[in-house]
Amino acid sequence: MTKYILVGGYPPKASDGGKALAKEMIKGFKEPVKFLVCYFARPKIQWKSNAKEDRLFFQNHLKGKKIEFQIATVKNFIEQMKWSNVIYIRGGKIEKLLELLNRCDGWKKELEGKTLVGSSAGAMAVAKYSYNVDNLILENGLGLLSVKVLVHYLSNYNAPNIDWDKAFKELKNYKENLPTHALKEGEYIVIES
Repeated sequence: MTKYILVGGYPPKASDGGKALAKEMIKGFKEPVKFLVCYFARPKIQWKSNAKEDRLFFQNHLKGKKIEFQIATVKNFIEQMKWSNVIYIRGGKIEKLLELLNRCDGWKKELEGKTLVGSSAGAMAVAKYSYNVDNLILENGLGLLSVKVLVHYLSNYNAPNIDWDKAFKELKNYKENLPTHALKEGEYIVIES
C-alpha cells in the first residue's frame, strides 16, 4: 500500500499554513521520519534554497518531531527511495520533472509502504492526466494514480490566461472517464493505493 497526497500547489497558502498537510505526510511513521525532497522540476541552482524553505516549513509545523532530509538526485534516487518514508515532489516545470524521473529506472517499485506527495507539477506527474496551467494544454502524467488533476485551481496563477471552467471541462472530457480533481493552492487529497 502506498499513500499518495496530491497538493494543488503552494502548501503554505492553505488556511492553516500547511500544518494539516505536514501532519498527514508523517502519519504512521516512526521517528525519525525520513523525507526525500525532490526538486527535479526546478532549476538545480534553486535546490539548496528550496531545501532550506522546506526544512523550515516542516520544523514549524512538526515541532518536536525528529525529521531527516535528503535532496533527491537522479544518480542516487533508488537508494534514496529505499532510505525514505516520505517522498515530496515539489512543483516547477512538468516537462523537466518527467524527464528526470524517467531516467531513474525502477523507482516506482520502491513506493510500497511509503507516502508520495506531489505538489503542483508533482501532482501532475503522479496523475494519469493533467491540465498544464503554464502551457494551457492537456498532458499525460506517469499514471501512478488513475486520476486527472488540475492544480492552482481558481488562483491567479498564470492570470488572466486561464479560463478555469473551460480548463476543468476539457480535462474532465479528456480521453477516459476518471475521477477529476481540481485542487486549489494549499488544498490536498489523500489516495491510498
